[in-house]
Amino acid sequence: MIEYSKSIAENWKIPEGLAGRICEAYKKGDSPYYLFEYVPQIAMELTYITLWEIYDFLGEMQELSSKKKRAITGLKKADKLTPALERQIAFITKAYEIDDLTISLKPNARSRGQVASKKGLGPLVDVIAQQQEEKLSVEELASEYVGKDPSLKSTEDVLQGVKDILAERFSFDETVRTMAREFFCDDGFFEIVPKNKKDSSYAKYVGRLIPLAEISKEELLQLLKAEDAKTVKVKINVQLFRISELLRNHFIINPDSTSFDIICEAVDEMWSRLLHPIAERDIKEKLRKEAESWVVQSVFTELQKVHSSTPDQVHFFVRSLPKNLIQIAAINNYGDLLGATSERKSSGESRGPSEKLIQFYQRHKPVDFIVIENDQEDEADSAGTTIISKIDPALPVKSAKVDRRKKTPADSSWMDEKFGLDPQLRQLYGQALLYLKPIKLVPQLGAQYYSLHPLENIVPGDRFSQIVNRVIIAEELKKSLTVKDLPEELLVQSEIVTKEQVQIIRSTFAKGEVTSKEELKKVKGITETVFRNIAGFLVVPASENLLDRSTVHPDYYPMVTDLSEQINVSVDTMISSPEVIETYVIDEPVLKFFVQNRLVYQLSVAQRFSGPAVQKIQRKLKLSELVEGSVVSGRVTNVTKFGVFININAVCDGLIHISQLADEYVETPDQVVSVGDKVDVRILKVDVKKRRISLTMKNMGKKAPKVRPSKDQLDNLADYFKAR
Repeated sequence: MIEYSKSIAENWKIPEGLAGRICEAYKKGDSPYYLFEYVPQIAMELTYITLWEIYDFLGEMQELSSKKKRAITGLKKADKLTPALERQIAFITKAYEIDDLTISLKPNARSRGQVASKKGLGPLVDVIAQQQEEKLSVEELASEYVGKDPSLKSTEDVLQGVKDILAERFSFDETVRTMAREFFCDDGFFEIVPKNKKDSSYAKYVGRLIPLAEISKEELLQLLKAEDAKTVKVKINVQLFRISELLRNHFIINPDSTSFDIICEAVDEMWSRLLHPIAERDIKEKLRKEAESWVVQSVFTELQKVHSSTPDQVHFFVRSLPKNLIQIAAINNYGDLLGATSERKSSGESRGPSEKLIQFYQRHKPVDFIVIENDQEDEADSAGTTIISKIDPALPVKSAKVDRRKKTPADSSWMDEKFGLDPQLRQLYGQALLYLKPIKLVPQLGAQYYSLHPLENIVPGDRFSQIVNRVIIAEELKKSLTVKDLPEELLVQSEIVTKEQVQIIRSTFAKGEVTSKEELKKVKGITETVFRNIAGFLVVPASENLLDRSTVHPDYYPMVTDLSEQINVSVDTMISSPEVIETYVIDEPVLKFFVQNRLVYQLSVAQRFSGPAVQKIQRKLKLSELVEGSVVSGRVTNVTKFGVFININAVCDGLIHISQLADEYVETPDQVVSVGDKVDVRILKVDVKKRRISLTMKNMGKKAPKVRPSKDQLDNLADYFKAR
């Protein structure tokens, strides 16, 4: 894949070294999700969509490789393969460029040129192609071949066969095919021909020659979609006299030769019958791909913004049921059905919500109530609204009209496979999804129920689902994956791991055989590539290593430790207050970008897994495990006249002597700390034999402790002001 680095660098305007790195990563099996989050240079210089475009391009090149192998084999058999030609093929990025090189090796046996060759006209064509000033005219040369084949009844028949052969030979010329495509791009124009001439949708195009650049990418895709539906014909043409002049200049060697006229006729026939259709097809496909790329980029960027900014909120959807009941479903913005309950209506205005409904409310903490109204009814169900409006604290009550004749996700096969819902709850869930329009469910549901983007209809359905899928996976991975709840479907779709590998990881962690990210390497079936791609996104909430609870990749643990020592804060503090890292001056731009735009967030993920319940799980560190010079976090357990004792989660507390409490003079330890304070300290010395840990809070830079005035100092200051 490295051979495409130059082409990637040119097409996407990135350094060739970076392009080469992406090619190597593709070959190794690294996913764009891993590269974008954990490779600093890629994180800084590329967007997600650009990285995906490059990966899609490399995927196309991988598919093209089999065609290249066949081309090389064919050229070898024809004894036309040279080292230079083989190198040229290696760097080809378009299928039609291979066709240009090999088309003469596989001519259509039933083509007009091949049929004419079989009639024995080859020698005559060779003479004419030399473009010499013959003594005999072309007609006189052709007369000798009349009757050599039953179909060659006249000179005109012979000359037509000659033109057919010449036209085909000319069309095999690689340079001419390239030249024709370039001419199309520079001077081509669209002609739009509606199938129904009375169709006003295309009236503005009729009878016009529209330069390629004057039709927008969105408009072009709409026209091509209409062409696929056979409602219009989209033609690409050029001015005939200009292309004819260009091609004749290429093929005519001697304008004074007796074969001049027939060469010109052959060139014109080659263009109209053979080259024009090929060039038009290739340019149309090129323009389609460019337009699709623009649309995909726009859709991807917009959906990524929408999905990443979607708040994780719960809504209560309310719907009337028969038998005087209302049904309530808790559904979040991502379309997850969290639970459902029912409540009996009452004709009495004084009746409030039942204890069951209050508990359901307290468990899910919704932000509002959304009452589903049937558009075939005159007004909303007031009884149900009355009940939910009396829940304390009161929340906004909104209404959503739903046309029950319209298909909803309740009709999807996905809901059949995923849930065993009763028909009434299924209907409510489907209506709620129409209201919320969650991006997350589009890959499962398809795009037929609700629209997410105005341009989605001009992108092929499978391509749109792919875009949505990539957006969802990127955001879900970024938020972290817990070992206990590994989303099998999402990981398999991401192509990071297989279904079997997900199951192996789950079972291994469930058995307690793996308690950290690093130990994941020992799991049978987890390759180095799988580990590299998943280890960052995976969190191990019960791990003793705080970084295992974050989305920091194990490759960057040494960097975090180094940062901890340089800015004099513990890893614990970096996790609870990641912004402290931003105070550290980093001169190298790429590293600075990575730390501020990736590492800070990755560390903050661990905040969700650092509560008291997790702290109890932590094993006390042996003295031999403590590293002198490292910065750790601890809590003050005792304050004495000579110093302070700190619990740093070791088998015994450490001591900070009063002389080591701050950079300035300290009269009493309580000027600096109090029992229960959380502090960052540096380990000075560990004496395993005497079971002593010496700590310091000196030389902590910007995190240096502040020394408060002592009680005696405050008393003396008070006496001073009294005496004045």
